Amino acid sequence: MKYLIALALLIISLSIHALPIPASTLYRSPMMSHVTFTPDGKHISALIVEEGKSYISLIDTRDKEYQHIGSFDSDERLSEYSWINDEVLYIHYVKRGESRHVLLKLSEKEGKFTSELVPLPNDSYLVDPLVDEPNHVLFAKNRYDGRLSYQLYKLTLAQLLDKDFDKGSLVEQKLKDVAFFGWDNIRKALFAVTVDIEAMKGEVLYRELTDRRWKQLFEITDKKVQFSPIGFIGDDKLAVLSNENTDKIALYEFDIASQKLGKLIYEHPKYDLVSGEVNNAGNGISSVTYVENGQHVIQFLDSGTTEGDSLIKHHFKGKEGVVSAYAPDNKHQVLFVYASNDPGSYYLYDQEADKVELLTELNPELMAFDLSDTQVFSVESVPGVNVEGYLTLPNSQSRNGVLLVMPHGGPIGRRDYNYFNNDTQYFASRGFAVLRVNFRGSEGYGKSFLNSGKGEFGKAIEQDITAAVNHVRKQYSFEKMCAMGASYGGYSALMLAIKHPKDYQCAIGAYGVYDLPLLFNGSNYKVLEEYRKAVSEVVGELSDDLLKYSPVYLADKIEAPVLLIAGKEDRIADFEHSQRMQYVLEKQGKRVEHLYYDKTAHGQNTWYWQQHENAYVADYLKRTLALSEYHEMAGVKPELAHQLGYDLAIIADGYNFDNKVENSPSQALAYYHQAALAGDGRSAYNYGVKLVQKGKQLLKETQGKQTTELMGGDDSQEGTRLVADGISWVEIGSSLGYASASNWLGLLYDDGEEVTQDLAKAVEFYSAAVEQGYDARSQLRMGKIYCLAKDELRDVKRCTELLALSKLADLPKQDQKNAVTDDSRKLLHWIISQLYTYGHFDAKEIQLIQDLVKQEYGVSDVQVMLEGVEAGAIEYSRYYKKYRIYEKRKRFDASPSLVLGMVFEVEPQKGVDQQSKVAFIAKWTKEDDKGRKEIVQTNFLWGSQEDTWSTRISFGDDELFKGKLTVELSDLNNNLLATKTLELL
Repeated sequence: MKYLIALALLIISLSIHALPIPASTLYRSPMMSHVTFTPDGKHISALIVEEGKSYISLIDTRDKEYQHIGSFDSDERLSEYSWINDEVLYIHYVKRGESRHVLLKLSEKEGKFTSELVPLPNDSYLVDPLVDEPNHVLFAKNRYDGRLSYQLYKLTLAQLLDKDFDKGSLVEQKLKDVAFFGWDNIRKALFAVTVDIEAMKGEVLYRELTDRRWKQLFEITDKKVQFSPIGFIGDDKLAVLSNENTDKIALYEFDIASQKLGKLIYEHPKYDLVSGEVNNAGNGISSVTYVENGQHVIQFLDSGTTEGDSLIKHHFKGKEGVVSAYAPDNKHQVLFVYASNDPGSYYLYDQEADKVELLTELNPELMAFDLSDTQVFSVESVPGVNVEGYLTLPNSQSRNGVLLVMPHGGPIGRRDYNYFNNDTQYFASRGFAVLRVNFRGSEGYGKSFLNSGKGEFGKAIEQDITAAVNHVRKQYSFEKMCAMGASYGGYSALMLAIKHPKDYQCAIGAYGVYDLPLLFNGSNYKVLEEYRKAVSEVVGELSDDLLKYSPVYLADKIEAPVLLIAGKEDRIADFEHSQRMQYVLEKQGKRVEHLYYDKTAHGQNTWYWQQHENAYVADYLKRTLALSEYHEMAGVKPELAHQLGYDLAIIADGYNFDNKVENSPSQALAYYHQAALAGDGRSAYNYGVKLVQKGKQLLKETQGKQTTELMGGDDSQEGTRLVADGISWVEIGSSLGYASASNWLGLLYDDGEEVTQDLAKAVEFYSAAVEQGYDARSQLRMGKIYCLAKDELRDVKRCTELLALSKLADLPKQDQKNAVTDDSRKLLHWIISQLYTYGHFDAKEIQLIQDLVKQEYGVSDVQVMLEGVEAGAIEYSRYYKKYRIYEKRKRFDASPSLVLGMVFEVEPQKGVDQQSKVAFIAKWTKEDDKGRKEIVQTNFLWGSQEDTWSTRISFGDDELFKGKLTVELSDLNNNLLATKTLELL
């Protein structure tokens, strides 16, 4: 069993300070989320992430030991879950974009849990477990196929497990076209959202469970508007999710009497909200949920109760927190505690003992780093206008003298918080000071302050930011500054560089708007009057005056280098903004770099691509501002340097593989080189292999030609040098523990193409690959050498031990250091054919190999006869569902499209079981027109004796020849059973 606390304490003991944090450490799923108590209060349940895999787990409140009761595959994401009773859990998850609903039945024996999944109809969902009515649930099920219209049932748990809706009680069946049923447990009220597709309108209704009359809360007339009730937060107010006044679905107060949306409670800057929770007092919102990187993320808000606040202040001075879960008897609570330099931790609070115990850090690996505090300050921008700023300073040992000014997005109705911020900590750990400002228009400082930012693009907003910058620069000395931001922050970054060209040494705009008039006509949707009105309120009326505040028309004033980042599918800040900005900067000879992502909208939506984007920005800052390498910062040890190298490797991968970034071989090579220098073994391997490929290509191009001068030497010398350098880098990758590098080197010395064949070295590298966890192929190839070597390496017994793939596959998965894959199974087929073709064995050794083949393939020793042996041009017949010879000629014109083969049938000895499996070795030998012979292909054939067998050969452009081609078929005792010779003209 594992313990969360033990893991946290281990990391504390390894704590180090003032070091750059790898992107892969910061941008990742939280270790624990979706925390609640089981109905009996004996366990805490949560979603746990370990080594990239997600589990539903139970944590014992007494000893904090935990065990997994359910897991999710890589393409599955938990949406929500609810306890129906102590033995049954309802789970809603998403698999490849489709909703799935299941019940998890638990059984406990001697403290150990086993579980069983009971699938539920996909067109149904749990409305509420009805905690006041044990063993009863409210459950919604769609009444039609292909049309949304839910019915509401009250079922016993037994009826739900049996999916027996006919015996359940229909709570609501008359209401038509119901898209959603909800339940407010505090006021015992039902909600229903109905949709009239033809009329393009909907209604939000509510009633008490025992009442039959529905009351209208709200009518939805705009087809683009979403409106979903969360629950009552007062007698006359409702919390609702809506996008009536915002681009994204946000959480609002809704006034029932006036039928109008009121105060914005919470809006995420990047994502739609998918749900929210009313606190236990029924007077506020405890949390909201959104989907980030494919995971449902819970954002805790103020609890609305002084009890939770006082509890946090008493036990965690200087930090903030909320009560995230209450035990049914209220004797235990789970606290979530966080700060600007702490991503958060879950604690178990024992009320009777007034004691807190750590369950886990949200990101335990961050405990090994010195996270930076954030200073909060206020500055007067203009007389009567004070703005709040957040300054995060790096550790004094790592400061690089650069201030990053990071305006937030929006700009209206958004704000920065003094919470833990991944981006802030990522750059602060690399020596940057980070400044964030809640300028005019920011939410949280009153309506007047919010409205004062409207229409102030490039004006009052940038004035406020500059006031905060000047305030900070009076207190601290910075050698350089860079402005960077996303969305409005991207616009602001460029405007700051335009307004203060001498102050900023670079500007980074991500997903930004740079041509304000384009906001009004960027798409068909954006020419609609309602949209233009909304934009006018925030940006200002469409007029030539907007050109004065559009970076596209002010590019001549930019002196700093610019990095533009954009998503090609962005519908908020259309991709056209970035393209226009890039065009005018290039036209004017400005330094501009771009990073454009395919299949990306207004920001990244996976952890991986967040890592990629921030790693690229960090590298851009380093290059542009002439800073030192991050992996060379004081105190960075090899293991951390390797992780920092992985940041660069992610950038290289973007340029190397088919993904969201346009490929660039030169950029991929350069970044792999940088990552290799930092100690990333995979990058050393990739860099080395690419050098070898370049060298081989150069040698191929110069083969047979008179060499020309290149870089002080001829082409062949340069090709040879590249190959040698590449092999050296792959050896570095092997020494850094990268298994693929070791396996590659094993192949290199095994084949002896670019180097002199050295089987002892090949075994050394194959052995290293096995130890480093490469799949079973390294082990198999090592076995082949032991069987076919002609010197002291020869060891047929060891060979057959290494080739025993079935024994490796039979090991428990946790003990399979070297995975048995389809590729390794195919390799074993080929190796067996090689042993029979090239091996010279005594009787004892032959027996070892035969025993191996029998063990791996279940073949028998029966003697067989062959019938119907034919050779010639071969093809697969879909009609007969087998290969057949369609031309039996002995002479054929050599062509890449030509496929030759032999077919035959197997006749066993009389009295032998027809189902026995047999095996053969097929050997293809070519003899060219000068009489030179060469074995060009071997095949191991095995199976039952029921069908027609075949062996086939085809030719690449560089494999064509004129001469004879002979195929020989032998059994496992090396008895020649058949031979055919064909001629190529």
